[in-house]
Amino acid sequence: MIPSVPGSSVHSSSSPNAANYGSAEFNTISIAKITAIRKVLELGYNVLFSDVDIAWNKNPVPFLPTDVDLVIQSNSGSNLFEIGSEANTGFYFLKSNSRSTTLLNETLHRTRGGPGLDDQIHFGNVLREWRVSGKAMFIMEGQTAPWVYNNDRPFTFRVLHPYRFQTGQVAQALFGKQVESPYDGKEQDIILVHANYMIGHTSKVNFFKSHGLWNVNHRPKRAKKHPARLDSTRL
Repeated sequence: MIPSVPGSSVHSSSSPNAANYGSAEFNTISIAKITAIRKVLELGYNVLFSDVDIAWNKNPVPFLPTDVDLVIQSNSGSNLFEIGSEANTGFYFLKSNSRSTTLLNETLHRTRGGPGLDDQIHFGNVLREWRVSGKAMFIMEGQTAPWVYNNDRPFTFRVLHPYRFQTGQVAQALFGKQVESPYDGKEQDIILVHANYMIGHTSKVNFFKSHGLWNVNHRPKRAKKHPARLDSTRL
């Protein structure tokens, strides 16, 4: 049986502020997801995490490289991911092993010492410091991982292609014709679109709707009409 995350660590809230980047509610929920993911990793399962403000155009699983510990979306708009670039914890695949668990443990430790920040900032700081120190290794797109990694090897990661796995910043630029796509622009090249860089639930929903990415039907179900019954007292 998979254990549940204690409610005290999640602080579930229906407040509209929970969808607002930088709010206390947003930060609390974002950190709680790290706790939940760590629990699943400890059970021996790999994790594919996706925020709820992401529209999947295709099943992303076949497009994820799995020869590294972490595959994550990037906010940099480039697949080069130079040191200082920001990883996006809204969508990533993480393998179950001691390196991944250590990464999340260190991230959670920093959240206790740095309140008021979301999970992405702490996660990114740890990943960057590991990379600078040699504890983590970035594998570029097209490069083959140089060995089969065991527990004594560095933590390895790749970033997803910014056009196929779009952040809100890339999506708004492409849909707004501010930049040209690196492919032929066909919709099938896009695996998913993440509506980050947009504040609030309404702005995210409106963005999805305006670009044909919203498939939720909120129309209330109509009550079933029952056939008229004969009143025998009136026959």
